Amino acid sequence: DIILMDDPLSALDANVKKKIFKDVFKKKFKGKTILLVTHAIDFLEHVDRIVIMSKGKIIHDGTYEELKNTPSM
Repeated sequence: DIILMDDPLSALDANVKKKIFKDVFKKKFKGKTILLVTHAIDFLEHVDRIVIMSKGKIIHDGTYEELKNTPSM
């Protein structure tokens, strides 16, 4: 399964974001491929891969550990 999401956490407060990320993304969708487009950087250390784009072009691509010290993070 592939699940595509366009900024589903944007209008949520911090506590609700955390609960949805834990209960939905980590539990309900466990084992599925999730493509999450978001401006929320709260949970980046919990994802497998991060792709940072600017003006329609990929400017960074890697794991949280690989990218955590880049200026765009």
